[in-house]
Amino acid sequence: MELLDAAVFPSNIYCLVCGAMIDESRPYSLCDECVRKLHWINEGVQPDGSVQRVCAKCGKALLPTYQGEYCYDCMTHPHAFTKGFSCLTYGLYERELMMDLKYNGKSYIATKMGDILFDRMAGEILAGTDSTTPGGLTIDLVVPVPVSTGRLRKRGYNQAELMARRFVKRWKEAAKTCTEGFAKPPACSGKVLYRCRDTQMLRSLNPAERAMAMEGAFAVRASERQKINGKNVLLIDDIYTTGATADACSKALLEGGAAKVYLLTLASGGNRRPGET
Repeated sequence: MELLDAAVFPSNIYCLVCGAMIDESRPYSLCDECVRKLHWINEGVQPDGSVQRVCAKCGKALLPTYQGEYCYDCMTHPHAFTKGFSCLTYGLYERELMMDLKYNGKSYIATKMGDILFDRMAGEILAGTDSTTPGGLTIDLVVPVPVSTGRLRKRGYNQAELMARRFVKRWKEAAKTCTEGFAKPPACSGKVLYRCRDTQMLRSLNPAERAMAMEGAFAVRASERQKINGKNVLLIDDIYTTGATADACSKALLEGGAAKVYLLTLASGGNRRPGET
């Protein structure tokens, strides 16, 4: 899929968001204006001297005026995954990218999204052996969130799996060329998890309803249990909102024998108070 897309849709000719002509120097096939418009999550001190903070559990961006260590959602809803990371806050321009990737057949966007995922995590996966040590996150296997058979048939691909495979490919390339050294690249498997049943669209549901709708929706294939037994798994998805999907997948992985589950998503929702839409 990736080779075909590269031939039919060469990178860095048109901006993925606005369609403006660009050159090969533009990161992620985005023009300068759209790069500025996207809501990047860059934890720590920013170029203007401000400090960006993220939720210590799910990785959502927190406003500078917010006092808590955890977002509103993580304070009220415990999650099954160990820690989450996210690259962008979901807004208008992030939505345009996701809609094109998921519903408009533009699977080639997943390559650039995988690049964003890797660049976000590069500092976390530099060589190290202890998952509690900054810059030494230990990941043994990368697993994308599966889509239903019907959606896969209609779409022709699982966008999370395309992003996950690109993420691992970049990791392997970095491990070969980076003099600082990266931790051993993990394998990527789209077969470990599967959907036990189709689920309704979650957009109109509140957090409790979402969790109920996703309960037991995923399971680990019996033939794949050995791959995750005692391993640290990095679960990859496109969007994180309340965590219902991430939790359902994480519970299935932990019940299947995984030691820990980390979460990496391209975009996450804002830190909304309970009851806000």
